[in-house]
Amino acid sequence: MAADTSQQTNSAGLVLMHDSTNADIDIIAIHGLDTKSPNTWTWKDPNDATKQINWLQNAEMLPSVVGRARIFTCDWPADMFQKSIPSTLEESAQFLLHSITLRLEQNRKAGEDRPLFFIASCLGGIILIKALEIDRHNGDDIGLSSLTAATRGIVFLATPFQGTAFKDMPDLTVKVWAAFKDQTATALIEYTKEPTPELDELVRRFIRLQQEKDYHVFAFWEAHETSLLSKIYLGWLFSKRASQAWYAVFCLSVARFSPWLLVLCLLWRLAFPLYQPKQLVNKSSATAKILDEQRLDRCHVLMNKFGDRCNDYHHVARKVKQIVEKIRKGTPLEQADKLIREKHYTTDRLKIERLSGRPLAMDQCYINLAIVEQSDQDAARSKKGRETAPSPFSILDRQKVEAPDKTMQVELSAIFNERKGSDDRPMHPRRILIRGRAGVGKTTLCKKIVYEFTKGTWGKWNELFDRVLWVPLRNLKHEGRRKMPVYAFEDLLSHEFLPTNKRSLAEALSRVLDAKSSKTLFLLDGLDEVSQDLTGDTGMARFLSRLLSQPSVIITARPSVAPPANLDLELETIGFGPDQVNEYIEKSFTNPDTGATDQTKVGKVKSFLQERWLIQGLVRIPIQLGALCYVWDDFEPDVIPNTMTGIYKKIALKLWKKDVERLAKRHNGDLVTASQITSSDAEDLVADEVYFLEGLAFTGLHNDVIDFNAKDRDFVSTEFRRQGMLLEKVLPHISFVRTSDPSSAAKYRSYHFIHLTFQEYFAARYFVRQWKNQGQLQFLTLGSKGTGTTASAPADFLRKHKYTARYDIFWRFVAGLLDGVGQALNFINTVEGEPLDLLGPTHQRLVMHCLSEISSSLPMREMLEKRLAQWLLLESTFNKTALLASEVEFPELALKTSLLEESTDVQIRILRSLGNRASIPLSIIEQVAARLDHADKNMRRAAVEALGRRSELPEAVLKAVVAWLNDDDKDVRRAAVEALGGRSELPEAVLMAVAARLEDDDGKENVRHAAAEALGGRSELPEAVLTAVAARLDNDDDDLPEALLTALAARLDDDDDARGAAVEALCGRSELPEAARLDDGDENVQGAAIEALDGRSELPDTVLMAVAARLDYDDWRVRGAAVKALGRRSELPQAVLTAVAARLDDDGDEVRRAAVEALGERSELPEAVLMAVAARLNHVDWRVRDAAVEVLLHRNEKLSRILQGSLIASFYKALLERSFGEQLSWYIEEDRYCVNMPGGIVLLSVDIPQNEVREWIKGARLSIYERWGELV
Repeated sequence: MAADTSQQTNSAGLVLMHDSTNADIDIIAIHGLDTKSPNTWTWKDPNDATKQINWLQNAEMLPSVVGRARIFTCDWPADMFQKSIPSTLEESAQFLLHSITLRLEQNRKAGEDRPLFFIASCLGGIILIKALEIDRHNGDDIGLSSLTAATRGIVFLATPFQGTAFKDMPDLTVKVWAAFKDQTATALIEYTKEPTPELDELVRRFIRLQQEKDYHVFAFWEAHETSLLSKIYLGWLFSKRASQAWYAVFCLSVARFSPWLLVLCLLWRLAFPLYQPKQLVNKSSATAKILDEQRLDRCHVLMNKFGDRCNDYHHVARKVKQIVEKIRKGTPLEQADKLIREKHYTTDRLKIERLSGRPLAMDQCYINLAIVEQSDQDAARSKKGRETAPSPFSILDRQKVEAPDKTMQVELSAIFNERKGSDDRPMHPRRILIRGRAGVGKTTLCKKIVYEFTKGTWGKWNELFDRVLWVPLRNLKHEGRRKMPVYAFEDLLSHEFLPTNKRSLAEALSRVLDAKSSKTLFLLDGLDEVSQDLTGDTGMARFLSRLLSQPSVIITARPSVAPPANLDLELETIGFGPDQVNEYIEKSFTNPDTGATDQTKVGKVKSFLQERWLIQGLVRIPIQLGALCYVWDDFEPDVIPNTMTGIYKKIALKLWKKDVERLAKRHNGDLVTASQITSSDAEDLVADEVYFLEGLAFTGLHNDVIDFNAKDRDFVSTEFRRQGMLLEKVLPHISFVRTSDPSSAAKYRSYHFIHLTFQEYFAARYFVRQWKNQGQLQFLTLGSKGTGTTASAPADFLRKHKYTARYDIFWRFVAGLLDGVGQALNFINTVEGEPLDLLGPTHQRLVMHCLSEISSSLPMREMLEKRLAQWLLLESTFNKTALLASEVEFPELALKTSLLEESTDVQIRILRSLGNRASIPLSIIEQVAARLDHADKNMRRAAVEALGRRSELPEAVLKAVVAWLNDDDKDVRRAAVEALGGRSELPEAVLMAVAARLEDDDGKENVRHAAAEALGGRSELPEAVLTAVAARLDNDDDDLPEALLTALAARLDDDDDARGAAVEALCGRSELPEAARLDDGDENVQGAAIEALDGRSELPDTVLMAVAARLDYDDWRVRGAAVKALGRRSELPQAVLTAVAARLDDDGDEVRRAAVEALGERSELPEAVLMAVAARLNHVDWRVRDAAVEVLLHRNEKLSRILQGSLIASFYKALLERSFGEQLSWYIEEDRYCVNMPGGIVLLSVDIPQNEVREWIKGARLSIYERWGELV
């Protein structure tokens, strides 16, 4: 086989000597000085000139030893005498490096990365280690395309690391011979003489590299002598036989007294010791004094030539075989990585299972991400304005299924790509936080990352990282680990990734993790689950701090968790896009065996979703869509549920039918099959399991727990497990709960519901069970501080928690379930009873959400819906927003009424709010479309924005929106372009109409920019549209917006603006002149100086006052930096605090936010400062009022001295204003004033009597809305 491969070569000198099917190693043989392949490796029988053996190629020699390996030779310019300028060591090494890296690149492109093993003869070894040094200097060891990374072993054959016996040969001899041949001697000859400092340093660096990379290296040295003149064919002159002839010549010269012969004989005699055969490369030089070595009984010229019966060959072959086996086995680090990759990240561990039990292919696992700009609470009150913000209370927003702006969405595979940072400078994110609500797929995200990395699908990731370590942080909560005084990487690896009997591998990998240059990506899953262990001086707290500070890390967490420091990027998971929903439905009804799709069912599911706006949004949550498709066949054609509760009831029954078989349920002693039971039978058979799940779900919701460890489950089972149920045997077979690690022991296993909404559904079932039976709710307290049990009536629990944010979806399910048993009216009456929200919006949202789940006739529905319409009017007139209308649950009749009866301004606000709804009923679409011809341009614009992004628009309405691309008003034209640009699909004619707006002349290019953005975000554009876009580039008079360039197939990136060198210098200095740079004329320099000072623990008073003086600076960035720097000081003079408080009415959003944080986080604030803050409650700017409320709510213990008289009314108005955009309520419970916020309940202490407080509130209400009586 090998004989036919000798001519296979690449253009740079590699010749394939032996090929092998499925080769896993490439062996490359490098010859020495003044020779070439294949002669170097060919042994010639001295007794038979026809017998020649190339031991690299002969099938019975090296190929038979190395197994599945390819064998190459690599030629390099090695002539001793050359016509041209002599080759240098650098040039020869570069040639060798190019030859090999070309092969490595070819391997990589073919998906056949292989480790390299070298056999280096003589000076070829020096060339090789120089090539390794050059490669190390040039690159970053990226993958196996790097020579240093690919190299795993080297056998040196008489390599002169410390020179050769050529040092004894006078230079004149070589030069004379070179002159005789009319050539020059190679510069490499210098490396065969005395060791030079350069060679010594090269060898030292190689030894360090060998130790760092753990190369397998072995050296053979020669035991026999070689004539130094053999290379120039004069060795015979100084042979022992020739000495007899020289003795005769000498006698003749004496006898005849021939002076010339005598001189010649004397010269020979003087040179005889120098040119005698010697050990050319001695043991010391061939082993560099430290390499493992073995002698070969042969001379230098035969060190690379072996016959088939040669003993020395067997020594070399044995060592080559040992090294090849070690390479195949890998280094301890490689072994550790391989075990993790193949034994830990198993198919079972990474499996994603559908509810049906069938696995979900990774290409169907969609993970959608969006950049988080600011906190959820700030989002609705951002600088973009309250009027156009989506409702933060919609169930779709709570589940993060609303699609954000395209510019904020990020592909999972691209999260490490370069992007602009907060300062608009380019940055490469490496520390990333991904937020996601419980059950939205954060663990699925981790599985997909590990899967794609191990498969090498995302090439960029494999270039950046050598390994991904997925650490479910919940596992660090095991008692044994938490009690360890010191917890280290070695412990983590042994506990999570490697067998306990492979401690040496854990040690090897931990050393790499400890190195600053480690190319390890940590995937830290579930930061919220170890939040209680992040502080303190325990071994686990220190280890978690170390984990979270790793240079390359992806952290997943629930939204409520405080982010770690020094993040580069913060993302959040969002739901499926419309196209992904459609694709998922198609695949769900495709036969995996035949590939045929049931288009009838696909069409029915899509029609069903288009008619049900709430379900349409819910199915953008992956697990919900999977559940709907799974139960579709169980729906009766004419009785398909139209509420969330109805859908969940159907899903639950279907899954219980499946679980009956998995749980091996029996009837009259016989196993029951799914085909034998009806849906009602199923719940009877699993009654014990249902009861336990209800108790587990309610206990978790009450304790804000979503992951249940063994201790939690045992405690819940004491109250909710019925006799005879073996919990740990049953749980793995229940479809509603899953464990993140099925392979772990039961005591270490935690379970969670497949989605938080299923936990809320089962919790609601428990509440309804007790409500119907007039029983008591059992409250079990979970946690490390012990366990306990209390009880309460369901109605009392409702009164206490009806305004608590985390129970919102729970109450929806309760309303829907009670509606199913005819008790919805009683429930709504209790909701309408005391304690009532003194503010109102949170109560109205609760009523609205519950009404959306009640299908039956409700006597008070009409009254409640009319009241909601009144509240929408109040919000629009008082708050200048219409967030209530943006919720899909807002009643259709109330919305229609508001659009027909209210003023133009109110209608415009409602229309703008509708633009943020996931879906609009057809009757409302018709009303909105009627306003496309309104005389008021703002009305037309709002109507266009409300309709344009809808994928379900009737064709007539779409044409009407397109028509407004030619409106006389530029704002309407821009709105039409932006609205149409938000649609995922557009006909070519509409795209051409949008492209025509690229020529729009609106004076400020806003319409052109909008058109470019609308076109540039599309992955594919028809040729005609691209031509129109390209034509726009011919206009040399206009600046080209970035979006216009992105519209072309060859999309170009704008250059990033560079920041001033002065800023960089300031930020990078460890010491700064104290106040001098604060007076710099450049605001960037001033801002950078303040930021640099912010990092210091102590500042002189002069510098502190200099920073405080910048609170009134013209540039908002300087003011913001000053507020932040001062806010972090533990002690500040009252005058400075007052100056910081004055920034609450700053024009800059960022400055106000910084002032709120600076004041709100301080443990103490002087009363004078608080009074200054309270004075802002009457400010004309809503953002200033909002900032003041934020600070005061953190100071509830001092409010009793501040909230007096008219300030109560001001405080009420500010809270009311805020409650339209935040889950905020104010009610009186047991004579206590309670402000219920997402972060918890604040108890206000007010010194004046309750009736006086109510009078002030009543006055505030009437001043806001004289028809307030209609609102309650």
